Amino acid sequence: MAKDIFDLDCLDSVVRKIFEKGGNINLDDFNITPFEIPKDHKVLEIAINENELYPQQIRSQIEGAVRGAEAKGCNANLYTALYEAILNAYQHGNEKDPKKKILMSYNLGGKTADFAIIDDGGKLDSHFVAFVLLHKEGKYREKFLDFYTFTHRSKPSSNNGTGTSFMYTYVDRVNYFKYKNGGLVVYLSKDYSKKHKK
Repeated sequence: MAKDIFDLDCLDSVVRKIFEKGGNINLDDFNITPFEIPKDHKVLEIAINENELYPQQIRSQIEGAVRGAEAKGCNANLYTALYEAILNAYQHGNEKDPKKKILMSYNLGGKTADFAIIDDGGKLDSHFVAFVLLHKEGKYREKFLDFYTFTHRSKPSSNNGTGTSFMYTYVDRVNYFKYKNGGLVVYLSKDYSKKHKK
């Protein structure tokens, strides 16, 4: 059967070949209006020590924000989405460099819980762009995706490549922005009115 030349699922499609040729994408190369932390957001600086277990470190630093969102109706799975966004910022964005910052800004007011996870990296694997587009199309609902299977790469022992899929599964909206320092912002929103879904 013929394959659609724009099929993001097909490694040999035209669109995937274009992404493959792209190499790494540096957000500083794009003159796009950067994200600014909204004035009504609280800001936490997340510190991760490579020699300690990630889950406990991350949970202890974001627990207050997560509990606040849960008290307003968010499902406990919100923690998983935030954990994965922070872990991706540390492992991929900041390349495990403890000198680089990770910020989490958040606002629990209104009808949504909004979180921005901000790294100091700003470099993206071009295959990640295709991976995100597939998620934005909702294809992760048909078949749970991990980044390494999607790119036909060996899965490292320290990473499952499922963080993005968990983010899209457990929140209502995921957006990506460039930060003023050139880093990546992953913006997660969860509607309180949809607390029984996801």
